[in-house]
Amino acid sequence: MDINFFKEILEPVIDVETERSIDFVIEQAKQGNWYFIYLLSKSVAREVSILVDANDNYWVDWGTIGRVKLSPPTGSVLPFKLWVHTHPSNTAYWSITDRNSLDMAKGILEEALVLGENGLLSTALQPITSNTVDNVNSNLQWTEEKVTSWFDYYCKDMPEFRDVIYHPEFLSKWRRGIKFSDDFN
Repeated sequence: MDINFFKEILEPVIDVETERSIDFVIEQAKQGNWYFIYLLSKSVAREVSILVDANDNYWVDWGTIGRVKLSPPTGSVLPFKLWVHTHPSNTAYWSITDRNSLDMAKGILEEALVLGENGLLSTALQPITSNTVDNVNSNLQWTEEKVTSWFDYYCKDMPEFRDVIYHPEFLSKWRRGIKFSDDFN
């Protein structure tokens, strides 16, 4: 048996660094389809970083798991409106590296998201006190938010659907296991 055959199969099927793939990621980002971006990142086992600059230009950078740069691309305009990156096959959390990057980005970044298996985690830059009027970096801090599940993120514009799904009667049926019958009870 030719071992090269297996080596070829193990090679990534998707080349995420092609112009077509980058355009796909940008289009998904513009639409807020973060879960599709997360799934792509997970399927190729690589982190992706997306920066949106002051002129709404999107910049995509692919890295390895555990390593994706937050660095201003040549031609980008400060401040950045958004930085999004993934933790493929991991949860959404702010790693030490992420926290260091956010600390260095105070004053040039407004908001950040990390995408993980369990959903997305966001943070936004805000003054430490409400009466702070100057934007000195030492007077700014990142908000501490909770992870938003993928379900809740995509149902945010469908409150009636979310209310039905979370209704105690519906939840109790799911917990017991739904039994299919022809009387629809």
